[in-house]
Amino acid sequence: MRRNTRIGSKRGARRGLTGLETAIILIAFVIVAAAFAFAVLNLGFSSTQKSGEVLKAGLEEATSSIELAGSVEATSSIELAGSVIAMGENASGTMKVANITLYVKTAVGKRPVDMSTNTLVISYLDPYKAVDRLTRGSEADVEEIQGDGDTLLEYGEVWKVVIHVDQIYNGIANVQLQPNDVVTIEIKPSTGSILKVERMLPPAIDYVMDLA
Repeated sequence: MRRNTRIGSKRGARRGLTGLETAIILIAFVIVAAAFAFAVLNLGFSSTQKSGEVLKAGLEEATSSIELAGSVEATSSIELAGSVIAMGENASGTMKVANITLYVKTAVGKRPVDMSTNTLVISYLDPYKAVDRLTRGSEADVEEIQGDGDTLLEYGEVWKVVIHVDQIYNGIANVQLQPNDVVTIEIKPSTGSILKVERMLPPAIDYVMDLA
């Protein structure tokens, strides 16, 4: 009789231990599920925040843009005997492109564009020369023609951009541009779309050329 009682006690203890283990396992599952749910929610919030940032950046890109305000002009000049002969010929009698001038404005309904030296990048490309960033004040000049005097190109304002081809080539005598060559100028603001201007030189280099 005593032996049977001991066996029954052992069986009861085993059943109690099994129930405790089950409870511990259930609690562990609950903790893991809660942690997983928190991680999923956190990931969802992060994704939503990143999507908002991407959307905001996209809106800034879409609402900030510049466009041409008129024709692109090119002029020829030559430095000879220490003096600049505007719209002239070099010693060999051939005309050489010295400057390319274009005017820009903001597109209708677009945001202002920062035209300051640190934010605006101007690049130049022709069949013989490629410059990723022109040096302001020497290779390129940016000047407000019509506006309120700040560094922002705003709606209703006009800015002039002059590309000094002679400075890019380190002197008018070194300019290699020929008739029918294609010149590409890109104006890249810090935010917004890039203005790409591609023009072909006329069949004959003249004093002043309207490149359309």
